[in-house]
Amino acid sequence: MVDPQGQALRWIKSRESDRVAKAPGQCVSTLSNPRLKDQLEFTMGEGLCLILENVEEEIDPILDPVLEKAIVKKGKNLYINVSDQNMDYNPAFVLYMTSRLPNPHFSPELSAKCTVIDFTVTLKGLEQQLLGRVLGMEQKSLEDSLAALMEEVTNNTKSLQLLDKQLLERLSNSSGNLLDDIELIEVLANTKAKAKEVEQKLMDAEEKKIEINQKREQYRSVATRGSVMYFCVTDMTLVSNPITLQPTGWMYNCSLIQFLEQFDISVKNSEKCQPTMKRVDKIIDYLTYQIYRYMNRGLFERDKMMFKLMVTMKIMVVAGRLTQGDVGLFLKGGSDLDVKSERSNPNRWMVDKVWLNVLQLSRHSFGKEQLLFFRELPDFISRNEAAWRVWYDENEPERCPVPDYEERLNMDRNIGFFLRMCLVRCIREDRTTIAAAQFINKQLDPKYTAPVTDSIDSIYCESQNRKPVLYLLSAGSDPTSMIDDIAKKKKKFPTDKVSMGEGQEVIAWEKMKNGFLAGTWVILQNCHLGLGFMNQMEDILTRTPEIAEDFRLWITCEITNLFPIGLLQMAIKVTLEPPMGLQAGLSRTYTTMVSQELLDKIDHEKWRCLVYVMSFMHSVVQERRKFGPIGWCVPYEFNNSDLEASLLFLEKHLSTTVSVGQPLSWTTTQYMVAEVQYGGRITDDLDRELFNTYAAKWFCDEVFQKTFSFNNYPSDHEYTIPEGLEIQQYREHIDKVPAVDSPLIFGLHTNADLTYRQLEASMMLTTIQETLPKEGGGGSGKSRDEIVKDKANEVLSKVPPDFVEEIFRSQITKLKGPPNTPDKGFAAPLNIFLFQELQRIQRVIGIVRNNLQSLVMAIEGTVVMTPDLLEDLNMIFDARLPRRWTHDPSGAEISWLMPTLGAWFTGLLDRVNQLGTWLESGRGAMKGYWLTGFLNAQGFLTGMRQEVTRQHKKDQWALDDVVTHTEVLSYDLERVKDVPDEGQNIYGLFIEGARWNRQDGRLDESEPKKLFTTMPAIYVTAVTMKDRKARGGEYGPYGPYDCAVYKYPKRNDRYLLFRLNLKTDVHPSHWKLRGVCLLCATE
Repeated sequence: MVDPQGQALRWIKSRESDRVAKAPGQCVSTLSNPRLKDQLEFTMGEGLCLILENVEEEIDPILDPVLEKAIVKKGKNLYINVSDQNMDYNPAFVLYMTSRLPNPHFSPELSAKCTVIDFTVTLKGLEQQLLGRVLGMEQKSLEDSLAALMEEVTNNTKSLQLLDKQLLERLSNSSGNLLDDIELIEVLANTKAKAKEVEQKLMDAEEKKIEINQKREQYRSVATRGSVMYFCVTDMTLVSNPITLQPTGWMYNCSLIQFLEQFDISVKNSEKCQPTMKRVDKIIDYLTYQIYRYMNRGLFERDKMMFKLMVTMKIMVVAGRLTQGDVGLFLKGGSDLDVKSERSNPNRWMVDKVWLNVLQLSRHSFGKEQLLFFRELPDFISRNEAAWRVWYDENEPERCPVPDYEERLNMDRNIGFFLRMCLVRCIREDRTTIAAAQFINKQLDPKYTAPVTDSIDSIYCESQNRKPVLYLLSAGSDPTSMIDDIAKKKKKFPTDKVSMGEGQEVIAWEKMKNGFLAGTWVILQNCHLGLGFMNQMEDILTRTPEIAEDFRLWITCEITNLFPIGLLQMAIKVTLEPPMGLQAGLSRTYTTMVSQELLDKIDHEKWRCLVYVMSFMHSVVQERRKFGPIGWCVPYEFNNSDLEASLLFLEKHLSTTVSVGQPLSWTTTQYMVAEVQYGGRITDDLDRELFNTYAAKWFCDEVFQKTFSFNNYPSDHEYTIPEGLEIQQYREHIDKVPAVDSPLIFGLHTNADLTYRQLEASMMLTTIQETLPKEGGGGSGKSRDEIVKDKANEVLSKVPPDFVEEIFRSQITKLKGPPNTPDKGFAAPLNIFLFQELQRIQRVIGIVRNNLQSLVMAIEGTVVMTPDLLEDLNMIFDARLPRRWTHDPSGAEISWLMPTLGAWFTGLLDRVNQLGTWLESGRGAMKGYWLTGFLNAQGFLTGMRQEVTRQHKKDQWALDDVVTHTEVLSYDLERVKDVPDEGQNIYGLFIEGARWNRQDGRLDESEPKKLFTTMPAIYVTAVTMKDRKARGGEYGPYGPYDCAVYKYPKRNDRYLLFRLNLKTDVHPSHWKLRGVCLLCATE
């Protein structure tokens, strides 16, 4: 039985209570019980039942003969051979297994041997249960009357059935003429009279039931809200971290029992008042906020806004004010539209992605009224472009009047706030999170977006001797000192601490046994390293007969999907995250690591200065992670041990230099900090260069000057280095540091803040989408399968025709090679590259066509809907890419990555068009190549270098001696007149973190709110290393900025294509800190 709420287990125990009572301790067990074999033998031989709790996806092989019913008859006795032992088998024996996993994946063999029943509670089912529960507390007499009435109805129905049965027996046993059987006639008369009496009672009961139900319905909305809140809580278990892909949601598991406790608290503690409807409103308000607070303390910061938004939208959907399709539009926007198939974007200031969102918004019918609220939006934007552009460029568009729609939005009291949020999400995605907070404020209450923190005192008051507290850790967090502080208040200090790891289980068990007896507190730290012991913890806490009332168990653990669900569902979960920002980081460092003793270790002002510089740098490199790939290519978990090691090095270095009158070696300092202490974690070369840039900037003689400031830009606050001997002076200085950091202090452009908010919104929308049920939506009334079938057929009609290898092989043999060489056909490297690209693109076309055809047939029932096809169906329904379109079974990429189905398919058509033109017309028609359109862009560059090397055969160029050389043109491809004799022109690249000044031919600062700008055409060729060095002066007084070119915004070595030199009139380190790079695609 799939039983995530534990209701099936309670029902089975109640149903089998008589048999369980015959052998206490024998009929209920777990697979981990060492006495399982004995219990099986006893219950199977006595014909009792065996209930196995908490079964997961794997079953102990000892049960295989029982499940297979491998019964052997010897004489009159029946046996089953279990582990080479013949056990008596009584046919009355029944085996029950329950699993708390919400979606277990049992093997086909196990499913065939057992009857699998899903006991997962439904929205309506839970609503009925909660209705009975709230009435039991609010109107107990009413609920008792209903229970008595239902019992009476059941008894009367049974009486009626019994009368019918008795009458049929008399009729079947009667012999002779029925009219002569006086006794039978009397029975018939009595039966008729009794039947009329029972029927009248049933009719009366039905009338009374209607009357009772009318009174019960007054509390229906409380039950509905409770059911909605519970399913929002369970939906959070599907959440994952979009960056690290950690299964965060598993740690959010909450049992129905825990939820019901909070439900009961809400009903009891909410304000008592009359009339009933007012009382109901008070309960609903209290319940919603109580569940929010209960969940909020156990959610990571990134998931808190998402949970509140999910709750708000689900409340509106269940109330009928929104449809699931409305929610889908908010999450997906225009992601399933193909820009090639839609009307062209007339607004140069609006990117295509936003334009597609606008088109989708204009076609959607909102709410149960199916209102086409934004039908005229594209036309309004075109006719009133100036006003819309002003709104688009606003810093806070969600707070500004919306052109053409403001009055209508304010008039719609039903879903007006949701419509405004949808508009902001579609046109200014970076403001989605702020717009969502505004929406929650208006729909629920401002208290839901106010910052809240549960004190450790309140958590302690809620904990019990059998209810542990589980702290979910993130980097740099440790609750031990907080626990010790409250332990001192409660006179439970010192606490017993065990850091879990290999061999620590025995020590932890001893500490716990002592705690059970003495009532002391036990802290088990880093329990993700002791999951074996955690698996036993639930049994230990529930089955230990006596535990001192004062005993408390505190557990700390990092995120892992292997943590036992039973312990998660009985513990109080609390997240612990360090405060964000430079000020919080510096404050934490000068509280936990830097002490007065440390400052006094070397009596020299340079020592205290370097301690602050090191601490500042530590906070900067940690906080830079939040900006995503423009911050660090890889989000490193720099921690206190890196800082501690660096401070220890600085102490030793100053002791051997400054303390004895020798000068500091900055080269050594920079190398040890950037390459050794922190560098040990860094895996990406560009990140290593970035860290070295910070080290070179801040580990130099300038930091000892009184005028030094970490910020080299105009600011209201100067990030200076404090002077003083006392640590309190440093702490007071840190308190004045702004709580909100400008991206400029990290060396980034102010647009990086926009990047951060856009990344945050995108992750939130994607994650919510993953938690939603895959149902039909919108006003069409179509099912999920019908929607996907229509979309699949639409895409199938647009899939390009196949490239037949025999035909394109023949065409390539006729293509010319580069000028001034005799090469043609397959003798020319780029022609070979074209052949390989055609093979690759044909593979993709074939996979897409076959997959869509199979999917359509599976929906129609022609073929079996396999798990893979079902996954593809769900992805297409969400307007996302089926994985098999982008990766082969081994996980290797076979095509390009895009966030939406529409954008990916547009890319397919563009790639086919480029390759088809090259194949049909030859390289003479190719003034430039769309580098993004190649599946193996490095292969194109390699082929180009090979061809240029061959063209210089007379100069005795060797392929090993040549490197890629680029020149950024001052114009786009349309103005290119001729195909170059050597090398090729490429186009379609975007620059992030800066812009290209076409007039001056150099790097320049980004324009506000423009995260990406298109680069002009770039001439790429090959030169010898000697020639490249000779060209160094062409790039300005500081030399070139060595700019990386990536396939995608996700920067890593896998997607690094090559590096090119860009001219700059400032030091290249400026652009290094800006995170400047070129991208083939912006998504």
